[in-house]
This record gives sequence, structure tokens and C-alpha cells, in this order.
Amino acid sequence: MGSTTLIRGFKVSVATFDAFLAANSVYETYGTPPFYGHHPDKDPISKLLFAKISQYDSDADKNKFRVLIPAIEGGGRSRTAYVAYAWAAVRAHREIKMDEDLPAGVPKGVEELRQEILGYGKDVGDGDKIADEGKLGIYMVVTYDIRGDYGDELDRSEGLY
Repeated sequence: MGSTTLIRGFKVSVATFDAFLAANSVYETYGTPPFYGHHPDKDPISKLLFAKISQYDSDADKNKFRVLIPAIEGGGRSRTAYVAYAWAAVRAHREIKMDEDLPAGVPKGVEELRQEILGYGKDVGDGDKIADEGKLGIYMVVTYDIRGDYGDELDRSEGLY
């Protein structure tokens, strides 16, 4: 079963993001979507993102920051990672309430985090970088199989139970 997540955040090449992870003693993704079974408390990538953000905003919500890497069954590894500061997971269907699910405001510290991550791209070959590296926007990311625990609230909102 696939999962789809609508996010606000920025996109970056996997090579640049992996360089950032390695520099912070977190295992690289190598273009494989990380598993978020216990997001955000046990996922090392989410913990790192939150630690960086909380340097600028002591009131930041640890549940808001994660990385998503697109993948489909039988497809190769992705070259693009998406760093999210707001996200809405969709398992089957869902009404998106933009003001609640994907608010327009960029949280404190996100720009600093984005610049820090992009700084690791200086040692990445141009062939490994993506177009529009670091671009902020709204993105839809599809990952083969459910990569994470979205909780009972999402299941009830979609009428799956």
C-alpha cells in the first residue's frame, strides 16, 4: 500500500542531505525512505531536525519536522529528499485544511536549517544535485508502503475504521 504526504518544506538532493546527516553523526539515507515507526521520539533524522530548529525556537513542536523521500515499488532510489516543517499524511482520502494542516508561516529556524543543509552541497558533485535545490514550497510525496505511524486519528478521519 502506498502513502501520500502533502508537505510544506524544501527540497534538497539526497547527496547534500546525506552529507548533512553524516556530519551530524546520523546514518545516511542513500535515497531510501526512512521508516518513521516511532516518529518523532525514536527517529534519528527527525530528532536531528528538531534539535537544529529548537536552537532558534524553544517552543517548536517536535512533531512537525521530518524528511520524506519519494519511492515506488520497483523504482530506483530517489535523488530528492523533502524536509518538511508541516505535513498532512493521506492514506486513502482526506480533507486538507490549509490553515490547520499546512499553515503558510515558516517556523523560526527553518531558514537557518535550510542554509545549513545546503552548505553541505559545496562538496557534492553537480551531477548529484537536483534542480531548484533548497526551494521552499508545497510538495506531494508518494512513498511505497506506509512509512510511519500516522495514528488512530488519521485512520478515523479517513473512515477506514
